[in-house]
Parts: sequence; C-alpha cells; structure tokens
Amino acid sequence: MMDLLKPLDEMPLAELSPQFIAGLRDRIAEKHGRRQANYVMAVVSVACEHGKEHGIVRDNPVKGVKRVKRSRSAPPANRPWTIEECRTVLAELPYQLKLPVGLAMFTGLRKGDVLALKKSAIREGRIWRRTNKTGQELSLPIHPDLAQLLKQSPQHIAITIAATTSATPWTESGFNSSFIKAMGALKRAGKIGDGLTFHGLRHTVGTLLIEAGFDIDTVRRWLGQKTLAMAIHYSETADTSQRMREVIEKLDPLGSKSRT
Repeated sequence: MMDLLKPLDEMPLAELSPQFIAGLRDRIAEKHGRRQANYVMAVVSVACEHGKEHGIVRDNPVKGVKRVKRSRSAPPANRPWTIEECRTVLAELPYQLKLPVGLAMFTGLRKGDVLALKKSAIREGRIWRRTNKTGQELSLPIHPDLAQLLKQSPQHIAITIAATTSATPWTESGFNSSFIKAMGALKRAGKIGDGLTFHGLRHTVGTLLIEAGFDIDTVRRWLGQKTLAMAIHYSETADTSQRMREVIEKLDPLGSKSRT
C-alpha cells in the first residue's frame, strides 16, 4: 500500500482533504481494484491519526469518505473449496506448498499462523497456537489425514513446520507468489475452479463444521474467533438441507403429529 502511495511522499498531511481522498480512492479502485483502494484509505487514515496526535492536522480527512462497496453481482470472496478441489490440490502441489495448504485445510488456521507454526507447536497429538489476529489460544487435535501428511513430508532444519525448498521459513510474500503461480497453473489445466484462495480454506473448515451439525459456538472456538459473527457467516453458505429435513419432522404447529 505504501508503494501505491509513493507519489504522495512529499505531500503534507495538512493538504489532504476528503475530496482528494475520494479521488485517490476512485483512481486506485479503477486501476487496482476495490480491496486495494480500501486498504490504501486505511493506511492514509493511520497517517492522519498520527498527525492529529501531534497537532499537524485538526481532523482526519479520511473519516466520512466511504469505502468502495463490493458489487452484489461479484462472486463470493474466499469461497469454500469443494472436496474434489481439496483432493486435487493436495495431490498436485509440490511438498513445500502442500504442507502449509494441508495445515490450513485441516485446522482452519489463517495463513500467517500456518507459516509461523513452529515444530514445537505439535505435541501430545495436538497443534498448539496463539493466533496472531485475535490472540486466542488454540489446542487442535491433529486429523489422521494431516498426521499422514506431516509424516510423509521431507525433514528439514527450519524451526517452522512449513519451509521452502531451501529449508528456510516462508515469508508471506514468498509463499503468496509461489502459491498463486501453482494455483494458476492448476486452473489453466482445468483441474480447479475459479476463486480458490488460501483464506478460502478457513471458510471451508467453518462450512464443513456447520454442515456436520456443530453449533456456532463450537465453530467459533475451533477457528479461534472472539465473536460469533464469522461463524454465523459460514452457516449462511453451508448445506444444511439434511438438518432442515429433521426440522420438518419435528415442526408441528397444529399438534397433528403429537395427536398421532
């Protein structure tokens, strides 16, 4: 985001106005997309809040400027992966990418947490982790398929579970580059569908837990979330048709079922 703002390096904060911010937002959105534009606004807002604290500006000009909304016709972001896509990706990816993808696929951990997981985090048949984003302490039992993947992965000297081919911990930018290239190749080969993202694996785990009948609070706790909001979001995309059939078997507004 700072690279996108490079042309403004010499611009005093006091010269920023809501109108200028809105124009900047629109130009970046047109060239780089909605998310980039909104992230840039967030970065400028941090700079302006710093300026307020030090008496450089009186108000934050970003406040009140609307973020770019997601189009209703746009496909869902970070959609859940299908079971077939999960199988295909694990079968096709090289081991240095397969292991972090597998960790996310069976735990729902965010990318930053997956790449930072140390070997010492695995003990007593569980993965222990304090999440970067929420600070929640997790203790997740290791799924048998994940245990097999960990067992088959080549040994390396890096302190982290996942590592590059050079046996060094992944940087997030380095992993992103390799992951995007590999997924792009699979998509061009017709082996996976559109819209597969790494964060979509977190949505996959949340959705599968809802479909398996677990309550919202259990999903929240497994994923290390402080609130129920995102767990509720996963329930909206889950296939709950079987549970709805169970509901209709017990729903009895007129008491006719109880009479029989």
